[in-house]
Amino acid sequence: MCVVGTVRASSVTGNVKVNTNALLAAARVPVDLLPWKSPDGLMNAKHILGGAFLFNVCMAGLQRVDDEGYGGYTVMDDCAFEICRHFEAVYHAKGRVLKTGLGLGCFVRMCLTKPEIEHIDVVEIDPDIAEHFGRPFADDPRVTIHVADAFEFPLKGKYWDMVWHDIYEEGNEGLQLQHGKLIKRYADHADLQGAWAFPKFLRRRMRETGLGF
Repeated sequence: MCVVGTVRASSVTGNVKVNTNALLAAARVPVDLLPWKSPDGLMNAKHILGGAFLFNVCMAGLQRVDDEGYGGYTVMDDCAFEICRHFEAVYHAKGRVLKTGLGLGCFVRMCLTKPEIEHIDVVEIDPDIAEHFGRPFADDPRVTIHVADAFEFPLKGKYWDMVWHDIYEEGNEGLQLQHGKLIKRYADHADLQGAWAFPKFLRRRMRETGLGF
């Protein structure tokens, strides 16, 4: 459940107050970025009923593609229910942050509302996604977008205060297994890590060992 308004987040160190309305507003995709289609036609995005949706044209979503080539399997959207699932990561973000997967850029926009965040590195494998949805951050010195595979991104000499994993697998098959592999790969390069929709029992284990939140 997402509680909209100013709420007290008891899961956050210090039991701080969080203005969820402000975060939801920051997360929204700029209207000038939509509609959009990737050059190969496999990715597209558009507004539907007031929300921005990013789609993948794959077997899992072919029946949802409209006559204009929009639609498919939903990769992500900027509706409240989806964005709320990133809130805890935003709460814990500080200092230097790494995000695997840019998507629509919602997480980055929310993080940029926090003055305690020094810099955000984003690793995005799809150059078309990086170019289009990374455009609003092109002149922001606090954001660097790396077009690379998160499983191959060079880590030597790099360290982050918090890493948030939110990649996409076609049809999301095996997604959390991939997130688990990423958490293991980045373990020596981060104070805290987390992943979108990571299983609760694994999140609890990460908290117990001081590796997650």
